Amino acid sequence: MKKRFDAVAWMRQRRTQIDEEDGALTWAQKRQRTHEKVLQDPVLAPLCGEIVVPEKVVLRTHKKSLSSASHRRTRARRS
Repeated sequence: MKKRFDAVAWMRQRRTQIDEEDGALTWAQKRQRTHEKVLQDPVLAPLCGEIVVPEKVVLRTHKKSLSSASHRRTRARRS
């Protein structure tokens, strides 16, 4: 069975086109260009002003997996 549409080949071709278009731009110019395109998109534009702040950040440490010497060095660096 032959595929009528090859998404991987299409994405590779599109990536090449974008690289050719953006070749002479700086990182900041590429970022600005992307932002302008997003603002023109009816689905993505409403999300541009949305800021999501996480309610709670949990950092877990696995002290059991550290050797006592390694743990002492880590604690010494924090002091």
